[in-house]
Amino acid sequence: MFSFQSEMGQNFWMAIVAWSACFGITILISLLTRRTKSDEELKGLVYSLTPKPKSEDEAWYKRPVLVGVLVMVAVIILNLIFL
Repeated sequence: MFSFQSEMGQNFWMAIVAWSACFGITILISLLTRRTKSDEELKGLVYSLTPKPKSEDEAWYKRPVLVGVLVMVAVIILNLIFL
């Protein structure tokens, strides 16, 4: 059916074909399936419909964005020191 120069090349192409088929079929099924539940019934199950909690009073080390920025600043400073 198909001939490939190497076994690894065959594996890559078959994975690409399988992923593309799965992606296309998933999109097609999603577009053809009728929605039976309302937004109110999906609240708590679907990320975009779930209310986001406000965490204004959390400690600084429990905020991932702040900790990430501090770590990035520390990495940049250490890279400049040990350059």
